[in-house]
Order: sequence, then structure tokens, then C-alpha cells
Amino acid sequence: MLFLKPPGVYAPQDDTSCLTAALREETFAPDARVLDLCTGTGALAVAAARRGARVTAVDTSVRAVLTCRLNARLAGVRIRTVRGDLLSAVGGERFDVILSNPPYVPSPHPRLPRRGPARAWEAGHDGRALLD
Repeated sequence: MLFLKPPGVYAPQDDTSCLTAALREETFAPDARVLDLCTGTGALAVAAARRGARVTAVDTSVRAVLTCRLNARLAGVRIRTVRGDLLSAVGGERFDVILSNPPYVPSPHPRLPRRGPARAWEAGHDGRALLD
């Protein structure tokens, strides 16, 4: 499938391919609610939606949210997209499955980038800034 990967949105890499392959093997309950955090291009969200899940995709980047919307449309699936910061973007909503391929690359910089492409992969000195 053609996936839009515009400048400023992290292009799916091998780790994304591995996760989407695993999703293709999963069976979701009818109307399972899936949350995709740090959606980027929406590759994981689209893969889950193709399996019949009702997907909400979240990202802090406006470009990523718009890219996910376009990729969902190209794939012929419905995905609710939300711009926001992790779980705070969906309040007290409940989900059956939570997916994420967050930034995890250790960075030599003391602060996380607020903008630019490095924001998609840099995750603090030990790569755990988003997880901790």
C-alpha cells in the first residue's frame, strides 16, 4: 500500500514493519477499541483498522495527525485522529488494545527536541524519556 511520508513526519522503519506484521496475525474482538499512541504516519493505526478495530490515533504533531488521516483515507479505513500528548488526549476513554512505537533512541542532548524531525526518535539520555 502507498503510505504518504511527508517531510516532518517520521517515516516507518523496520520496527514499524515488524509491528504491523504482528498485527496482521492478531484477531480483534468485533468492534475492539484500539488506541495508537505516537501514530506518526498511522501505519499501526491503519493495520489495526484493517483487522476490524475501531481505532483512535494520537500524536503531538499536527503534520503526523494530518498524515494519519490521509493514509487512512488512502487505505479505505476509518480512524479517529487526535492531536495531543499521550493518554491525556483521550481523557478517561477505555481501550481494549494500546499500540505504540514511541521515540526510543538515546540522545546526547540534555533536553528533548520540541520540534523538528529528531522529535520523532530522540528519547533522552537513556532512550526512556517517554516510558518513564
